[in-house]
Amino acid sequence: MDITTQIIETIKSGQAIKVCGNIEHWLTTLATGFWGFDTDKQDFWGKLKPGDVFIFQASRPNLTFVTKSKPSPDASGFIGAGIVGSTSRKTEPRWLSEVIESNFNESPRIWPNLVHFSDVLWFGDVDQIPAQAVQEAIERCKERQLDLNVHIHHLARNRLTLKEMANKGFTYAPASNGQRLLNKTDKLADIFKSHATSATRRSYYLPEPLELPITPPPLDASDYVCIGNSSPTRRMARPSTKSASRKGATRSKDYLQEAAANQALGRLGEKIVLKREIERVSVELGEENKFRVVDVPHVEGDGAGYDIRSVRLTQDGISIYFIEVKTTTGDANTPFFLTENERNFAALNAEQLEVVRIHSLDQSKGEYQEYRLTGSQLLNMVMTPITYRVEVGIEPAAQGDLNSE
Repeated sequence: MDITTQIIETIKSGQAIKVCGNIEHWLTTLATGFWGFDTDKQDFWGKLKPGDVFIFQASRPNLTFVTKSKPSPDASGFIGAGIVGSTSRKTEPRWLSEVIESNFNESPRIWPNLVHFSDVLWFGDVDQIPAQAVQEAIERCKERQLDLNVHIHHLARNRLTLKEMANKGFTYAPASNGQRLLNKTDKLADIFKSHATSATRRSYYLPEPLELPITPPPLDASDYVCIGNSSPTRRMARPSTKSASRKGATRSKDYLQEAAANQALGRLGEKIVLKREIERVSVELGEENKFRVVDVPHVEGDGAGYDIRSVRLTQDGISIYFIEVKTTTGDANTPFFLTENERNFAALNAEQLEVVRIHSLDQSKGEYQEYRLTGSQLLNMVMTPITYRVEVGIEPAAQGDLNSE
């Protein structure tokens, strides 16, 4: 079976998987032949197998990283499809946002779990794109933005737009990123078949299949037990001997691997606290109220300034309050980071906010300790303006000494 037929037949059977991302990220796929998933999609990624078919959906360029052009390129739609050949992991930044954020941000978003395509059908004018040169420019980028608009226009040309597909009886719904397209797939297959006649086929080098070490399955959040409530030791701050560098800091390539581990650890802590909070609300306020406990990053996305929205009983009745979770394998005295958004939210909601600090987390034993801070206690702690590193346990009176020579 040829590549085009394999892709079309897989679409028609309802087994094609839709993956989406900003179009500048697909320029990297054009050069490298791979796509990536973050740690939240690790279970999905681990079940992929050779022969799976991905449909590529592009969205508009992210103007945080790509310079704005006039007219702004309308890149939304399906730009191609690929056949999975193997999987691997990476630690170095390859996508534009990874490169820029690893240079300028403390917590870059990364996609370490790679899917390599053996063959891809690209709808755009990919022969007009010097893919390897573009990728080298992306990986060498030292600025906060990169001009990729000419290449984006070429890659987005001949794409299947949502309007065009809807006019022929097909819509994306209900599949989201990483899910199979199940509805009206016969119509989508026909659309792809007519479009594939002018598509460009690219074949890619496949690395050896990833051989993962055999390890016990990770503990579920419900398996973890709190073995103590241990607060930071009160101590005086030591004067700083040098100021922190904030922009353009040189980072080792292992930084992304460390960030991925920290991201996974943070998510585990959120799940542990979420489970306990649902149990507490069910017992104290009744089963009908447990659905008011919301996993905010999962349901509403990042950026709210807190992790869990819950309810508690006050003298005014059942009231909403907010929980921010900070997790570490270190002890109670380990500082934690606070973003500007989280700090601003705490300042506006000090009476309704609680910080749960999970520390001494042992993932092999499923044990941890914790302490809790009110919003007011958080704001009264010493903060070093990195993003904000919260110096737990330090007397606030010492804050004026932090920047002394």
